[in-house]
Amino acid sequence: MSSKRAIRRRECTGKQRFDNQKAAQAAIGRLRRNTGTTAWLSAYRCKWCGGFHFGHSPKGVRLARGAWA
Repeated sequence: MSSKRAIRRRECTGKQRFDNQKAAQAAIGRLRRNTGTTAWLSAYRCKWCGGFHFGHSPKGVRLARGAWA
């Protein structure tokens, strides 16, 4: 079983932190425009730092939104 410190390093450290969800969504928009990616990305609140990060949406969320895996 991983320690809380190891979990935090894996889930938060090294990721860009945004102060609010709107800023994280704007970063997703810039990434999509600059790279042309169509990846399913979403902003989420980090339970470790209290800020926002973004990443790939879990498969269950994509399916609930009507997207294919």
